[in-house]
Amino acid sequence: MPDIEQTDVDVSTRRPVVISNFSQYVPPFDVVRITRRMLRSVPPEYLVGLDSVVLTSTDSLSRKRLRSTAKSRKRKIKIANTRGLYHPQWNGGAAWIEVFVDRTLERWAKGLWLRIPIIRDMALSHVLFHEVGHHIHATTRPEFREREDVAESWRKKLEPRYFMRQYWWLRVLGYAVRPTLPLLRKVSTNHLKAKRGQAAS
Repeated sequence: MPDIEQTDVDVSTRRPVVISNFSQYVPPFDVVRITRRMLRSVPPEYLVGLDSVVLTSTDSLSRKRLRSTAKSRKRKIKIANTRGLYHPQWNGGAAWIEVFVDRTLERWAKGLWLRIPIIRDMALSHVLFHEVGHHIHATTRPEFREREDVAESWRKKLEPRYFMRQYWWLRVLGYAVRPTLPLLRKVSTNHLKAKRGQAAS
């Protein structure tokens, strides 16, 4: 077999590999394809050092990991009860993200919700972009704040970026609704003040 010539690869443009690892659980749609699409919306500099995103399910966890815990906001949470985990670079190993698809989609599993593309994208993106936020915090934009808060703030930046690109009509809808926002805020504020006045009397 001839040697394969190696070429220099610009790591700043390399995207994480998306891996599926399911046992009994069968995702209700092509989660690998959608995850790849979401990652393409993230600026490449924020993904440097992120090796892979593993899409899995809680029934794929070993007995040891089922009993294991992770820390979130200084509390211990069983891994089996989490929707996603960020694994930072450690001991020579690259950083990676783990998404438990069954836990991520469970609240939408009943009914026909997951047949609607934007709904299933919302369910998956909420977890994926949060974990990407952890990676950005750990490698690119360190902040001296609670890690979960930082990850959430990045999710709120990355998610609209994806949806505005994937669902162009959201941008059109946003332009249409924008003029009414001040009026809606005023009505909401007046309603809240009225309720507070009733509670005080």
